[in-house]
Amino acid sequence: MIRPLALRAALAVLALATLAGCKANLVPMCPAVRVDNATASVTKFRDASARAPGDLEYRADILGFKGECDFGKEKVDVTFSVDFAVTGGPAAKGGNAQLYYFVAIPQFFPDTNGKQVVIARARLPERNAQRQTFTENDVHVTIPLKKDQAGAAFDIYVGFQVDAAQLEYNRSQSTR
Repeated sequence: MIRPLALRAALAVLALATLAGCKANLVPMCPAVRVDNATASVTKFRDASARAPGDLEYRADILGFKGECDFGKEKVDVTFSVDFAVTGGPAAKGGNAQLYYFVAIPQFFPDTNGKQVVIARARLPERNAQRQTFTENDVHVTIPLKKDQAGAAFDIYVGFQVDAAQLEYNRSQSTR
């Protein structure tokens, strides 16, 4: 006959052995990818000093992203795609444009390796309110990891590379 105390002890040992076996099968968490709210859009006016609605050439927005990560020895490789939209304004000219966006890891600041500026080539709408969407694929970031450091300890931010006037404009629009 098995005593209740011995049965509980045996079950506890079995549970610990099972959990120990599961630890080896845990999938590590990827770094979080986030779109920076203040730089999630960029607005281009015909003249840098003009802010009238009729001077708007286009507005570009980061719509979202999707991706995955792969853990190697002492590193995590993150590969993702970024979805964009470009909407023409009253002064839309159409044609091609280069949109500059960044991929940054704040934990590496102020090291310049913590931020890279990437060029997205967009086809601009020719008419007011016409919207084009496109995806930049295979955006790649490698994060070196120290021993026992988790990839989830890092954040990756994506946003448009804007100047001070564009950043101020974005902030003024978000308060409306």
